[in-house]
Amino acid sequence: MPRPGAVCAALLCACSFPSTPTLLPPPFGPDVLHPDAARFFFPTGVVIDPSGSWVVVSNANADRLYDAGAMYSFRAADILALSGNVPFPSKARVGAVITGNFTGPMVLAGDASTGSPPLTAYTASRDTNLLNSVALDSATGLLSCRGRAASSGPPDCRAGSVDLNNATALDGTVAEVEGPFGVAAGAVRLPGASSDTQVVMVTSLVPRIEDIQNGLPITSSHVVALDQADPARILFSATVTNRFTANNVAGGPMVFDDRSREAIVSGCFSRFASASAGGELSTLKCGTITTTQNLLRFVPMNAGSSAVSRLYDLGPQIHSTDTTGLALGSVDATTGLRRLYLVTRFPDTFARVSIPADPAFGPVLELVTTISSLPSQIFLIRRPAGNTGPDLLAVTAVATFETSTSAGKLLLIDGFQGTVVGQVDEIGDTPFFVAQFPPAAGDANANLVVTQFGSCGLTLIDVPYDNPALAGVRARIGSCPQ
Repeated sequence: MPRPGAVCAALLCACSFPSTPTLLPPPFGPDVLHPDAARFFFPTGVVIDPSGSWVVVSNANADRLYDAGAMYSFRAADILALSGNVPFPSKARVGAVITGNFTGPMVLAGDASTGSPPLTAYTASRDTNLLNSVALDSATGLLSCRGRAASSGPPDCRAGSVDLNNATALDGTVAEVEGPFGVAAGAVRLPGASSDTQVVMVTSLVPRIEDIQNGLPITSSHVVALDQADPARILFSATVTNRFTANNVAGGPMVFDDRSREAIVSGCFSRFASASAGGELSTLKCGTITTTQNLLRFVPMNAGSSAVSRLYDLGPQIHSTDTTGLALGSVDATTGLRRLYLVTRFPDTFARVSIPADPAFGPVLELVTTISSLPSQIFLIRRPAGNTGPDLLAVTAVATFETSTSAGKLLLIDGFQGTVVGQVDEIGDTPFFVAQFPPAAGDANANLVVTQFGSCGLTLIDVPYDNPALAGVRARIGSCPQ
């Protein structure tokens, strides 16, 4: 065929088979010429800035209706003014950007006053192993992408996201964080450095396959530290578990102890070769493959990539392998012990662990309390200045025997006694993450916002500090499309 004819044929072929359109999330699509109004679609993470001016929510796009998730910012004053059952607060929304899918917990870190490092919301996408880093303007509430944004069109923060699985850190180690989930922020002193570096830490939920021997996968899990000044820079990746420790399992929940500079990881996930999804070995919670371990892993972040985890098995005492949430509590002024609170499933329990200041001594399980619901996340409620009392914990949970879409509940637990002192029922479907508006001196109530993953909304809950039994719902915001 002559060259002009070949060129024409190629053009005709290209015109005959158009590429699949990109279905952007609202308010950017799916039809970019006539985009849908913004709404919540499987919200997971929620954070509130230190001044209490802005609320930031991550939408996970769990049903893959769109090709991406989204992050919204709202005026906090407008959110707090809501009451009853209300639709999506369009007038309160200030900012919006495109992010990855399947986001989970979220953390807000940075210096709002100096902007160094910029105030940024971090959450990871488990399907693509990307870290979403979205800057929040503390003056206007607008959102913007950290790093390299999309060259044209709506603000797509996926363009500047770093690959936590394959990217190489500054020290030459490969990140190797697959299925990122737990996220935390804090200061670490890198080996050989004379000052601290503000970092964001992310740990893997999916064990990374190192080898397969006799049909059995040999796996590892890691925690990666990224520079808050430039979240595209991976400083180092540290091994949490491998073939020699913790039976090849990975964790999920993570907190950072700023006193010991250790990342604390819990949860149990395993890869197995008997089934696969899309050519990949499947990942399963350990509770279904008959193990008795419930491991706390303490990773000394100041050691960088040379860190060696300290492992402690709480399984024989808790009798559960599935820890779903962690929260760091206060430090006892007399003993120097720091409280670590956790919730587990099968059985459903609340537990308190004491952590000595000296890492030469291991953590001690102080109490275990059975609770009547399936717990998800646990959150330490902050008290205002001058308000004293025991640690008060909020636990998102789902009623065990109910199937109603409003069966979600919030349990309020006295951390000292280990007893449920309050309960708010029918807050929504599958409540997940909790954030608190900054308490001010003289406040009588803690004002909480809870994401409702299954019912596509938020719930505002007021908790009296002195009488949590009187806690109640202020507003239910948003709903899934019918």
